[in-house]
Amino acid sequence: MQITIGKILGLLIALGYVVAMIVQAGGITLTVFKGCMVLLLPLALIWFPDELGSLTGYVGRGGNINTETPPILVSIAGWFFLVGLPVLMYFLG
Repeated sequence: MQITIGKILGLLIALGYVVAMIVQAGGITLTVFKGCMVLLLPLALIWFPDELGSLTGYVGRGGNINTETPPILVSIAGWFFLVGLPVLMYFLG
């Protein structure tokens, strides 16, 4: 696995979210822990787009993925979940 600027930046943004959650909650709580678990999905999409994009086969409820997803689309989805969705929720909420 090659460490890139994007991977480091994604990790720093996620750590910023963790610090903000800890400050908001006044310490490490179950809610902060759950928030950290939620951050694992976008980080996985950013850090491992090749591996996650190459997954094919049965996905449940009769679904089947028969083509690989381009890694750039997997990475873009990770960035959307990490940065785009919180910004969108801030302005819409």
